[in-house]
Amino acid sequence: MADITAIDRGLFAAGIRTLGGVDEAGRGPLAGPVCAAAVVFAANVFVEGVHDSKRLSARQREALYHRITASALSWSVGWADPSEIDELNILRATKLAMLRALEGLSVRPELTLIDCIQLSEWKHPQQSLIKGDARSHAIAAASIIAKVERDRLMAYYDQEYPGYGFAHHKGYPTPQHAAALSRLGLTTIHRRSFVGEDLFRVGLRKSNSFREIAELMRTNAVKWSSPGIQERIRKLPMCEVLELSLLAISRGD
Repeated sequence: MADITAIDRGLFAAGIRTLGGVDEAGRGPLAGPVCAAAVVFAANVFVEGVHDSKRLSARQREALYHRITASALSWSVGWADPSEIDELNILRATKLAMLRALEGLSVRPELTLIDCIQLSEWKHPQQSLIKGDARSHAIAAASIIAKVERDRLMAYYDQEYPGYGFAHHKGYPTPQHAAALSRLGLTTIHRRSFVGEDLFRVGLRKSNSFREIAELMRTNAVKWSSPGIQERIRKLPMCEVLELSLLAISRGD
């Protein structure tokens, strides 16, 4: 296995003092958002065991996630919602998520290494590396953060949309997922552009939180602006948040 730190070490040796890495998780699933992570390391800071997230087990990724986030100068995560994927296409939505991750950093790296993609919107030094998650420590670290963060969200969605198996297949087109779609239909986190617009003509299954919050608001049991409601909607798809916000407006909240 090639030394995944070689490119990063070369850049540090050339005088780079802070190096960023950016990668994504979730370009291929039928459901859920795409997640991008950005991470910044000081010169010659490396986390042992970091490699392309696809080569690691879930347990290894979780352990490395904590070590990476503790060792980095800064790290951030950006998302693009299923509705943004449908509107923009998956490539442009991935770039949007990457840009959001970079903009969330508290430390701007002198150079950013990005897996496969060039970000014209990021007006700072960058370099795109083909298969960068297997060639650069910084990119591999970002790939682990993105994968862990997205997997956690899909596990959360497993509770919000029970019966689909999101905690297991993470929204990817597995036989289990296909069987659930045939049995239960589509949800509000499925990507129209991936499964076909015509399938969305049938009513979509909404999250448990959406149904509970909508009922609370209809009975005036809670205000839209309450911290508890705002925290609960934070992980919901934008289409559900928009519908709930319109309900709040109609009730004068």
